[in-house]
Amino acid sequence: MILYTADRLAEMLGVQKSTVQQLVRAGEFGPTVNVARKHLVTEDGLAGFIARRTGPAHSGLAPAPQTNYHHRHSDPGPI
Repeated sequence: MILYTADRLAEMLGVQKSTVQQLVRAGEFGPTVNVARKHLVTEDGLAGFIARRTGPAHSGLAPAPQTNYHHRHSDPGPI
């Protein structure tokens, strides 16, 4: 079983160690292994975190409406 420290996860994910610690406390990595007062994240926990955080962006949402800004500002009125 591979275990990851907050330092290693921060390096892998490109975030600060404190961000990883907050995510661990929030349960984002699932159950952790506690060794010498450190919460170590399992390989399965990391894989689950990545799976939940990746994929198609905004799936299921309708595309934003297109706005034609040229018509909005074509006649600014008297100056």
